[in-house]
Amino acid sequence: MKYPRIEVRELKKSFDDTVVLDKINFKVHLGESLVIIGASGSGKSVLTKCIVGLLKPDNGDIFLDGHRLETNSSDNTTVAANSISYVFQNSALFDSLNVIQNISFGPQLLNKQNEKDANEIARESMKKLDIHPKFWPMYPKELSSSSRKIVAIARALAVKPKIIIFDEPSTGLDIRASHKLDYLIRESVKNENITAITITHDMNSALHIADSIAMLHEGKLIWSGKSSELKKSNHAEVRRFIKPFLSST
Repeated sequence: MKYPRIEVRELKKSFDDTVVLDKINFKVHLGESLVIIGASGSGKSVLTKCIVGLLKPDNGDIFLDGHRLETNSSDNTTVAANSISYVFQNSALFDSLNVIQNISFGPQLLNKQNEKDANEIARESMKKLDIHPKFWPMYPKELSSSSRKIVAIARALAVKPKIIIFDEPSTGLDIRASHKLDYLIRESVKNENITAITITHDMNSALHIADSIAMLHEGKLIWSGKSSELKKSNHAEVRRFIKPFLSST
């Protein structure tokens, strides 16, 4: 039986009396790119942080290749760390490490590679994303915002993950840089045969990246389907959310 790469069932998360995620269900398959859209505060980041083990859900189940992750133990964090890479909105590179050291950090820590082999993996990862060798010895503060995000993707790919989660990848980028990043995300999914989950409020980016789209509204998953079907949705909240995008295209 072929299982989804990642499956979320009846996931619920609250903070005090505020329900942030309310019985969320979805599946993402091998090689698929899912984009989760929604307004700020709709629960997008909380959802992905529950998947990767940074937050503990109150109820519900998360499955990786058909195996349930134990959300009430450290196993979830351990399994997720070895299977899921998370590209943070601010890139979250180590300021004290140069580019090649940032990218080789994961292979050394998670994959137990020695420094020489980890550096070679980092070089391969950078070449795939066309990161010029002149950037390799540079530190994060010397890079542009878009370059830092590309380095963060290279670092994510270096550990050979099953899944990559992208948190608002186009935030703070101009249109040209955003399009380049969208292209790199799509190519990474296709060439590395991985599964991608991206959260964004940028509809242009969403439609470039996505095979399928899901929308969160006030903690509920109110719509999901193929990216080509989104513009045809008659759901009132979906129409309200995408209206600015439709009027600009």
